[in-house]
Amino acid sequence: MPFQPGQSGNPCGRPKESRNKNSLAVREWATGIVEDPKVQARLLADARTGKLHPSVLTVLMTDAYGRPNPRDVPEPETPITIELNIPKPPGVKRSEE
Repeated sequence: MPFQPGQSGNPCGRPKESRNKNSLAVREWATGIVEDPKVQARLLADARTGKLHPSVLTVLMTDAYGRPNPRDVPEPETPITIELNIPKPPGVKRSEE
C-alpha cells in the first residue's frame, strides 16, 4: 500500500529535542569538563593571560549546556547607544548631520 501524495510514512516524526547517542555522549563529556573545578581554574587562568582562544570556551559551553534561547535573554530597558570618536584621515571632509 503506497503512501498518498503529501503523506509521510512517519506522520509524528522525530520528537523535538531528542538526541542520538553521540550527542548525549558529547554533552556528558563537555559538562564533565566544564564543571570540573581544576579545569575551570585552568581555563580562567589561560583566559586572563590571553592563552585561551575565546571560541574554545564558547564551544565547550555550547556542547555542555546547549545554545542559549534568544527568547530567554531579556531585552535592555534602555536603548544602548555607542558613540565612536574616530578621527577622519587628513583630506577627508567631515559631513555635518
